[in-house]
Amino acid sequence: MKASSRALLLLTALASSLTAGEEPVIVQPEESSHPKPGLNFLTALNAASIDVTGSWGMDFDNSAAGLDTYTAEFFSFLGRPLDLFGDVQMLTAFQYEANFIRPDTAIPAFPLGDEDLHELELHFALFRYLDDSPWIYGAWVNPSLATDFQSISGDDFFLNLAGGVGYKITDNFILGVGGAGFNLTGDSKFYPGIGFVWNPSEEVFVTLFGPNFIASREMSDRWRVGFEVRPNGGIWNYNSTLGRSRNIDFRSFRVGVYTNHRLTEKLWLGFSTGITTANKLSITNTNGSDLQKNTLGR
Repeated sequence: MKASSRALLLLTALASSLTAGEEPVIVQPEESSHPKPGLNFLTALNAASIDVTGSWGMDFDNSAAGLDTYTAEFFSFLGRPLDLFGDVQMLTAFQYEANFIRPDTAIPAFPLGDEDLHELELHFALFRYLDDSPWIYGAWVNPSLATDFQSISGDDFFLNLAGGVGYKITDNFILGVGGAGFNLTGDSKFYPGIGFVWNPSEEVFVTLFGPNFIASREMSDRWRVGFEVRPNGGIWNYNSTLGRSRNIDFRSFRVGVYTNHRLTEKLWLGFSTGITTANKLSITNTNGSDLQKNTLGR
């Protein structure tokens, strides 16, 4: 299960928003009939999106093998925010990813073959944000099934949790801190994070949330351009060539530029290009012990 950058934006920005990836088809949500001044969170908010990404020609530093990866992803909110208790609201979302890992090698007994990996996720984002208070509170719960579907067991289920707090310094700037725990059903990892949301004008939107950075500008009501740095990859359980339960842990960063174009009132089409960097692939036991670890060049 990957550490979703989108969910971290929910916590840091309180936007309850998820950003589109590469080559997305985006359905924009309806704007409020009572817009408020200040931060325009709709700049980063997609009610639904379809992303297709590909990375080619990544070489292993410690072998003659190479790696290509392809990903198709669908994301959608499941409704409007729900009032839970007090001033706490909750947003729910569904996400599906198909990940295709293709090693390029003729090396005998290479530990990884062509793998078709799938991920089904639910996102539960809880937040509290009052008009008369500068404080923002949020939490994120993310259960998922990440598997090759060859067999399903408890090893294929993952759970991530996160929490954060933000402070609205000005009407156009929020600063936040938080922490997240990933793969809590297996080899757990915990990370602190900082972030901000800055909306200096109606056309410009800048965010930093953990390892994710986005800067975008509305060139017109039909055209948006931007620059982003975001993590990519994930952890999936699969049956190895020896029939044993193993985890594939693929980590990468995407750095690039993108452009989104409005096709209809609520439908956008986007394209992006860039490079991958800090690529790492590990095959581990379900408890996280490395069996095979490779650093990939771009």
